[in-house]
Amino acid sequence: MKKNKKEILEVISSLLTKLLIIVLSIVALFLVFYIVTSTIAKKKGTNPPVAIYTIVSPSMEPYIKKYDVIINFAIKEEKDLKVGDIITFYSDSIDTNGFTVTHRINQIIDVDGSKVYITKGDNNQQPDDGYITYKNIVGKYAFKIPQVGRVQFLLSSKVGWLIIILIPALGIILMDSIKIFKIVKIKNDEEELPKLKEVEKIREVKDNEKSKELIKKAKLLKKKVDRDEKE
Repeated sequence: MKKNKKEILEVISSLLTKLLIIVLSIVALFLVFYIVTSTIAKKKGTNPPVAIYTIVSPSMEPYIKKYDVIINFAIKEEKDLKVGDIITFYSDSIDTNGFTVTHRINQIIDVDGSKVYITKGDNNQQPDDGYITYKNIVGKYAFKIPQVGRVQFLLSSKVGWLIIILIPALGIILMDSIKIFKIVKIKNDEEELPKLKEVEKIREVKDNEKSKELIKKAKLLKKKVDRDEKE
């Protein structure tokens, strides 16, 4: 029963390891794709096909929360935009220190023959100041990864870096210590093996001597019995 449980645990552990490797491989490929396409887009002066942003304000709650990471896709044509879409854009009216804003399109109006967009955060009482033009929009919201931004902020802090470096380092030291302990134990067992063999030989000799002694006594007893019977 214990053996079956052990085999089941080994199978589960193997499957989880393979699943983790697959997930990490997919994430790695996505990051490579993201970095390459972003670099190419930057050189061309265009928006990348895929963009990743960490939300740092509660303006879109409860739909998108602070510290959520969102994935945006580039907009192929302006006609693909409609009221209700969530877009990421640079604003000339909101003071964001050059960072992007992610809000929902509240209205689309015509100004001097061109479309302009009025945006609003779901959690804000009033629409954003000013108009957003198509050239200011860098992408449209596709989906989110909840609260992953907390990890990003943790890694960017001194404590986070300490944890990321310290924990793996301690893990490596612990694993190496266990390996060293096992090697020392195996070495000690190897050193003890000749002694054990010698003890076994001595025990075997003594057992043989006892057996010979018993056989000898048995023979003497048989002779005595035979002699008594003759008499």
